[in-house]
Amino acid sequence: MMRPLARLVRLPVSIMVAVSAAFGYLLVRPVFDTELGLACMGTFWLASACSVLNQIQERDSDALLSRTAGRPLPMGQISVSVALCIALVCGAAAVACFLMLKVPALLWMTCGIVLSYNAVYTPLKRRTGFALLVGAVPGAMPPVMGWAAAGGSVADVAALAVFAVYYLWQVPHFWLRVERDAGEYVRAGLPIPVTVFGHERYRMLLRLWFHAYVAGILLLPLFARMQTPQMRVAMTLTAVSVFLLTGTVLYKGGKKGHRAAFQWVNASLAIVMCLLLADRLFAAYY
Repeated sequence: MMRPLARLVRLPVSIMVAVSAAFGYLLVRPVFDTELGLACMGTFWLASACSVLNQIQERDSDALLSRTAGRPLPMGQISVSVALCIALVCGAAAVACFLMLKVPALLWMTCGIVLSYNAVYTPLKRRTGFALLVGAVPGAMPPVMGWAAAGGSVADVAALAVFAVYYLWQVPHFWLRVERDAGEYVRAGLPIPVTVFGHERYRMLLRLWFHAYVAGILLLPLFARMQTPQMRVAMTLTAVSVFLLTGTVLYKGGKKGHRAAFQWVNASLAIVMCLLLADRLFAAYY
């Protein structure tokens, strides 16, 4: 039962969401305290609840894709009614964590994430290949939630800069991932850019979003209030390296190149998070 449950809540993804919230929290308050734990647990349970609801909504199309056919609902390992109960329990646990933090903005963001992800993005995936432009909004919220949990203002320019980079990263990340299973998405009736616009236009759109993501990284030293010159230089070098390495294989095209681009885009976000956090911790303790 534990393995199907872990797949239902998409355990690795939910853990990464919690890590993103911790990242946002530590940028404001570089202290490992109880509030940090509550912020991480709250975002973990929220991500779990959204994942379960998403799988309930997409159980029919999930059965048609090899990447998702092994999920508990298409496999019949967990019933819809049980999954709904699990979603409600996870959602209640998330709200409880945020109530203990006594930050009203977290409750508003929770409502916004559930509505935008499950009520707007998930149904929109069946209608347009650009649904991710909506879905990337709740996907970029976890670090902002951590930021708010630590007492930071969600209107802070630095918080908005981090949100923007997360938002821009998700488009090449997701498009490169679904590109590998484009044929299955067509058979399932799910539009994605590579099939809707053709390979040439898709590659142009992909490069556009990739360049926007690199530009976002380049602007972080200015808008994220980085304080140590070494980290600002490292951030700039990271952006240039991502542009040269990933950009080269994107322009060449091909499945092998796009697979490498997918890995490098993901690695670059982890590096960006580490540099911002290192800059904050260095400034706080040295």
